[in-house]
Amino acid sequence: MKSLIVTLLAALAGASTPAGAATPADAAYLAPAFHAGDRFDNVFSRTIAYRAGGYDENVRRISGSASYTVLEGSATQPRLHIDYRYDGVHQGTGTVEFRDSGATSCFDGKCAPNTDASGLAWNPRLWGTPPATLRVGQSWSVQIAAPWELGTAGTQKVTVVALDSAAQRITLLREGSGEGAYLGDKLETTLSRGGQSWPVTVQPGRSHWYGYTTFCAGVVVSDELMVERPVTLVSDKLGRIAASERQYILLNAMPPAGAGG
Repeated sequence: MKSLIVTLLAALAGASTPAGAATPADAAYLAPAFHAGDRFDNVFSRTIAYRAGGYDENVRRISGSASYTVLEGSATQPRLHIDYRYDGVHQGTGTVEFRDSGATSCFDGKCAPNTDASGLAWNPRLWGTPPATLRVGQSWSVQIAAPWELGTAGTQKVTVVALDSAAQRITLLREGSGEGAYLGDKLETTLSRGGQSWPVTVQPGRSHWYGYTTFCAGVVVSDELMVERPVTLVSDKLGRIAASERQYILLNAMPPAGAGG
């Protein structure tokens, strides 16, 4: 996936590190240790909203769930079975394999860079490589090289806001910005007013994203991410209209169906 305003503890500046496939330094918090038979379930949603003065707000939402069962608990290429459902849209099943410490994901043997804004586990492509020893208030920088699901290429700062060593749990704040389009950006929408609608194209301005993510032993248990940007909406009939866009995702771990008895 926004929108939280944070007062950070005094941050200790970390070296700027390009995103890549290196294993995170503190494995107890950030590197998943999958074991055959383990199961993980989550629910997720995404919202896209445009607002322009004098027009109805345009909002689209989608949500769903996913269940993962570990087939092979390899430290370098874990393989999992997934059942997923996007409510009202699509559902399916397949085999997921993570490579490059999570920077690459494969679905039924087809591999691609892992560009999901959120997901099951740690992804160094978006989170970079943290310092060797983690502590509250510590920060590091990530150079995101290419557009991804909820952002552009750009610079991101990651800050540790909470640690629980006994539970192997860590909460991170990520905040970044960049220019251009997102991966898969649909740069068109509709403006409506008084029962009339007009198609418009979207010219994006500079994006700013921010949000909290909590990992437990490298697996995401809570994630929220907001991205905001000014946009210009262009129409042959309406001309050029200044507007704002925001998108956000939410993802939370959940117990498997029937776990409560």
